[in-house]
Formats: sequence, structure tokens, C-alpha cells
Amino acid sequence: MQQKNSSKRDKFKTFLQIANNTRSWLPVNRNGWWIKFSTYHSHNILIFFVSQHTGQTIVRYFDNEDDAVKYINYICDLDPNLKVES
Repeated sequence: MQQKNSSKRDKFKTFLQIANNTRSWLPVNRNGWWIKFSTYHSHNILIFFVSQHTGQTIVRYFDNEDDAVKYINYICDLDPNLKVES
């Protein structure tokens, strides 16, 4: 029983550590794409794109902000009515 409680405590401690080091922003709409992104330790970037027309979802991870911005611009230039091949 003691080990089970310790395991739960460790998992909760890990969860709190991740939550405290993660920042998230509200989604924005750009050219028919909903974009939501989060950062972990200010340099790990997770981006979600959702087409408001088709519901297609694209998820990408970047560890470089310049690459993330280039990819956001690339996706936003695509037609949100067509399927993106990734």
C-alpha cells in the first residue's frame, strides 16, 4: 500500500512540474486555420492546426522558434478547404 501511494505522489509531482513549466495561449484563427500552441521550458514548441472548413488536424513539434514560425506561415498559406499531405 505504501508503494502505491508513493507512486501516485511521484506521478502527481511530475504532472505539477510539467504544468508549471508549460505555457499555452488561446487559439487564433488565421486564413481559415485555427492555431493553438504551447511551449515547455520556453523552447519546446507544440503547435496544433485545425482547418475550420474540414476539421483536418495537424500537430507539429519544434525546438526552434524560427522553424515554427516558418511552418505556421507555410500552413496558413495553404487552402484550408483542401487536405494537407504531411
